[in-house]
Amino acid sequence: MNLQKKFSLWIFLCFGTITICNGQNSSFELWPEVDIWYRLNTAWRLSSFIPMTKYNENDSRDLNVYLHVDYAWGNTKYAIFRRLMDQEREQMLKDWMVRGGLMKGWSIGKYAGDYTEEMIFAEVHKRIPLKGNILLSHRFRTDTRWLGEDNNFSYRFRYRVMVEKEFKSGKSSIVPYVNIEPYWDSRYNKIVKTRFIGGATTTWRDRYAIECNLTYQYDETYNTENLYALNVIFHIFLERSGKSQKVSEQ
Repeated sequence: MNLQKKFSLWIFLCFGTITICNGQNSSFELWPEVDIWYRLNTAWRLSSFIPMTKYNENDSRDLNVYLHVDYAWGNTKYAIFRRLMDQEREQMLKDWMVRGGLMKGWSIGKYAGDYTEEMIFAEVHKRIPLKGNILLSHRFRTDTRWLGEDNNFSYRFRYRVMVEKEFKSGKSSIVPYVNIEPYWDSRYNKIVKTRFIGGATTTWRDRYAIECNLTYQYDETYNTENLYALNVIFHIFLERSGKSQKVSEQ
């Protein structure tokens, strides 16, 4: 079975799992997303994420637009390569990265105006290669938020740990991963939300990748504490021309 067929099977299993888990004290959401990456050089990168959440309970949709600037530095003890720029070339990942960005979010459609948010955030990433081409990564993130029409101020601290491994087949590759991320919220002065995510990313033609993951989220502030989501992300990778055949990447 080739990588594309395995990835299609993964998507099918995600749908089936979510359908089974959709109970009285739980909700099922579909999160389509488009991520656009533009690499300026070996250290700097720009990106924009545009996710949309869909709530089955009331048919509302929330649209968020993220803008990021990344800076990466340092070399890992063992080289880490990923084929997520295109199918022909690999990028060597650096072991440290910082990211700063802005987010604007709002509800659309029938329930437009129910949700608005503006956010400034900062992240620090640390990547650690392990034996067997396994990559362990840590992400520390701070969210500064203004919520609702009254711009109510709050902030969050988030820590994510992730494990991933790349499998290659010809010009294609697939990267399965799992991660966990708790959220500490200043409005409650404690951890109120935790996300568990398992998924995979696969290259598709030149400069494209498709990612699918199954998310379980426990949130004690949410109407239904147990949330299951199918997140499907389409990645577009751009860069300045004239790069060498094997280049450093964030």
